[in-house]
Amino acid sequence: MLYGNESLRNVLFKMTSDDRLAQCILFYGDKGTGKKTLSKWFAQLLLCENDKAPCGICKNCKTVQNDVHPDVIWAEHSGKLGGFSAAAVRAICADAAIAPNSGTRKIYIFGDCDKMDARAQNILLKIIEEPPAFAYFIFTAMSRHTLLPTIISRLMPFAVSPCTENEAEYALSEMGFAQNDIEEAVSCFHGNIGKCKEYIENERIRQLVSLTKDAVRCIIEKREYDFLKVFYNGVSDRNTALYVLEMLERIFRDASVLRLGHDLPCIGCDPEGAKLLAVRLSSSRGQHFHKCILNAYAAINANVNLQLTLSALCAELMMGR
Repeated sequence: MLYGNESLRNVLFKMTSDDRLAQCILFYGDKGTGKKTLSKWFAQLLLCENDKAPCGICKNCKTVQNDVHPDVIWAEHSGKLGGFSAAAVRAICADAAIAPNSGTRKIYIFGDCDKMDARAQNILLKIIEEPPAFAYFIFTAMSRHTLLPTIISRLMPFAVSPCTENEAEYALSEMGFAQNDIEEAVSCFHGNIGKCKEYIENERIRQLVSLTKDAVRCIIEKREYDFLKVFYNGVSDRNTALYVLEMLERIFRDASVLRLGHDLPCIGCDPEGAKLLAVRLSSSRGQHFHKCILNAYAAINANVNLQLTLSALCAELMMGR
């Protein structure tokens, strides 16, 4: 089931019905916003056998939904970083020269392309520059800038947005979650259905949200030692650190927005913490916090020692309190 992004779906439907759709497109947006679900919906739209597409009930719609349609090919990830191997990409390029098994269209989906390396992208370049008339290529990523400019110039990009909080609550209730759990998840991740679902189902995510809130209180109350304890006790690996830094960055963003008096919805997991920060945070301090997070993020991605990076971050944030 697909929720939200109704205007985007209307655009795709209109472009498809008018036969004006590019053969290579990119869906980009935050993790959990439904980019791969939208990709599957779009594949159904392209292959649906009925006039009211996608109908969800014809053979093509059902086989796409069940991931067994012979003309919808999901590129396989490989390696520790979850990219795409050169061999796998070459195989897809070769397969794209073969006519569809049934119907008139063949669709290749490259999900989560944020870790696709330059070599794999360059192999794809020729086929997406001049694809066969029946071939369509769908890419998903958190940012359009993760792909090479030469690739981006040949794609039609579409931003995928989170749902409204009401849409997220409805979707989660349809999935059978308890109302209390839904309200708690939406208060943290708002209209991001994927992250809300993960929060409800994954105890570790709930722990990291709690850890992030504790870190914010340490900053507010100028408790440097406790801040270090929070990170040292709760963050033991690179991916966890990056996840927490992303949540902190969103809370700092909310605080800055509140400080400036803008009436914009919160995007962070701690709206109350953002309010408390806002009354203590000048515009220059907000910019300083943002820079600290970006520096820590870059250091961790560059494999700088994790504990040293977090210690340096703590010192910088406390200097900027």
